[in-house]
Amino acid sequence: MTKDIYNFIHPSDLKDISVIEAAYRKKHPEVSKRPMAKSYFALHLIMRGEGRLITPEGEYPLKKDDIFVRFPNEVITYYDFKETPFHYIFVTFTGATVISYFKRIGITPKNRILRASAELTHLFKHLVLKTGDYPDVNDIFAAGCVHLIFAELAKQTAALPRNKYDIKESYILSAINFIQSHLSDPELDADYVAQYLSLNTDYFLRIFKNVMGTVFSKYVVAKRMSLAITLMDGGNLSIRDIASKCGYEDASYFTKSFRAAYNQSPSEYIKKNFDHIQKSPAGETIAHK
Repeated sequence: MTKDIYNFIHPSDLKDISVIEAAYRKKHPEVSKRPMAKSYFALHLIMRGEGRLITPEGEYPLKKDDIFVRFPNEVITYYDFKETPFHYIFVTFTGATVISYFKRIGITPKNRILRASAELTHLFKHLVLKTGDYPDVNDIFAAGCVHLIFAELAKQTAALPRNKYDIKESYILSAINFIQSHLSDPELDADYVAQYLSLNTDYFLRIFKNVMGTVFSKYVVAKRMSLAITLMDGGNLSIRDIASKCGYEDASYFTKSFRAAYNQSPSEYIKKNFDHIQKSPAGETIAHK
């Protein structure tokens, strides 16, 4: 592939997997190198170059033939090195089956980097190169390609020996999905999630830290802060509204938590990172597109 390719998929009513965009880039844009959160899943295949991925769970080197996963509403950073710039393919998507696929394949926030086989590389290229040939049904074509990518990932991981954390990771992946869908609930805590999983709370907290490498409370706060950043760039919401949607009944406590995470207040963060700011009728800062 000699030039950048962008395929924007028209809105789809497909429920299992709905693809948003499939693209190939020969240069990683500077704006994409800053910390940011997105509302969708993404798979990135590094075709050339080396760099680094920074996630709430840790930092990872990136190199040719690595596939890495982005989860919704988490702040991550990925960048290439000046001497080894990225060429890469990415596909963004949502869908009801994604979490189930991740669970069965063994993809978790702490286990998000996989190696691409020749067949996987072919499937990623096919997705990018051929989606534009079918504009009227590109949503169906792209979704089919992503299903095939997941099928190949499943074949690849099925051949690996099962490790001792399989059951624990299954619980934690279910917990992550539950947490993600309940971030706006002020009652979200370890007891709540453990009850959902039918686990003892102390046991749940132990395996959560074991699998995720961080304690439950810090993880939930990090997810809520990531969601807050997404909401700041997502529409006309006051700081009070953002706090509520992130599970904080007290906006001042939300501001305190945000400052602890990012060393600045929500209003300061908005002014620094977004250029589409206006004031609400009540005089509160809102993010506006």
